[in-house]
Amino acid sequence: MKKFIYSTILLFTILLFQDYAHAQQSNFQFYGNVRLAHIGTDTDANGLGGDNTLLRIRPGIKYFFNENHSFSGRLVYLVSKEAEPFEFTIKANGNRQLAYGSLSFDEFYYQYTNEDFLLKAGRFQKSISVLSNAGRSHLRFQSNANFVHWSDGLYLKKGLNSEWFGEAIIEYQNRDAISFPYKANLNYGNSEHNFNYYLGAENRTRDQNNIIQKGFGIFFATNAYLKPDGFSTYVALASRITFDFPAEDVLKGGSFRIVGELGQNLNTEFKNGTSAVTSFGINKYAEKHELMVEFASTDSQWLTASPYGVNSEEIEIRYRFIFSSDLNFDIRYRVRVPRLDIIPTQYSTFLRATYSF
Repeated sequence: MKKFIYSTILLFTILLFQDYAHAQQSNFQFYGNVRLAHIGTDTDANGLGGDNTLLRIRPGIKYFFNENHSFSGRLVYLVSKEAEPFEFTIKANGNRQLAYGSLSFDEFYYQYTNEDFLLKAGRFQKSISVLSNAGRSHLRFQSNANFVHWSDGLYLKKGLNSEWFGEAIIEYQNRDAISFPYKANLNYGNSEHNFNYYLGAENRTRDQNNIIQKGFGIFFATNAYLKPDGFSTYVALASRITFDFPAEDVLKGGSFRIVGELGQNLNTEFKNGTSAVTSFGINKYAEKHELMVEFASTDSQWLTASPYGVNSEEIEIRYRFIFSSDLNFDIRYRVRVPRLDIIPTQYSTFLRATYSF
């Protein structure tokens, strides 16, 4: 209980500092978010079990040296209703994530940017997200739900022409402090120091077919993939597409949105390495409401999907109420059916509020 009281005091301190920062004419910019969630996971169909109430606070400051150069640092504190013992750490001290009760930095990076180029160096957040209502990814989605993940390394973004841009990520992973929930066989056990690589291209310009996103990329994790005959390189190819059909009269300014992702692990049997996700949704009805139904199928050797269960089929229904540009509420119900009969079907719910500043 004391931890929640301290967290509330910290939250009010953040909000007061935000007001002060806005009043100052300086090179500093205050940013971040606060998320409170109740998450249930159970074998009963109501999905209410687990009783997992969580608070995540992420206040950050960005300093602009000039219009091209900046530095960002963001603290994160994660605690559940169990009020875990406090620990400050700079490493991922949980199961491939930050443990509850921990205070750390989930962003600490230098950034250079100009009109068609961006570079980040240090610790940063970077997901390869689709433009669904949930904004997730089956390839790379960091800090989903109330978890905390990060990347240590380099991120580059470069305009390729008037519509397409390219992206590259070099990510360091320490064997004993992995900062992203890659699945079990991608375990980095062969070496203490490891590097992952991502190279991709994307277009987010609406075309004549109402496609607002199309992209593809390839992910490498060298000598980190444990196979029956030893360690090998994990190679995954991923693609994504988003259709957005405006329906201003019917949806009061909103749209119908259809999203698809398809991926393949290239270093395994084809039948074991595929991931497919599709969703259908109503986007920003009256600028206040969003509703989405999502289907996902994930094979046993697709090892990068943090929101989805490995070797399983699942369906999720999600509703979002947009209270303001800073505050939204999410309700989720999910059914996950493992392909192995010995593992029971899992039902999950959450009620979540997120305030961004």
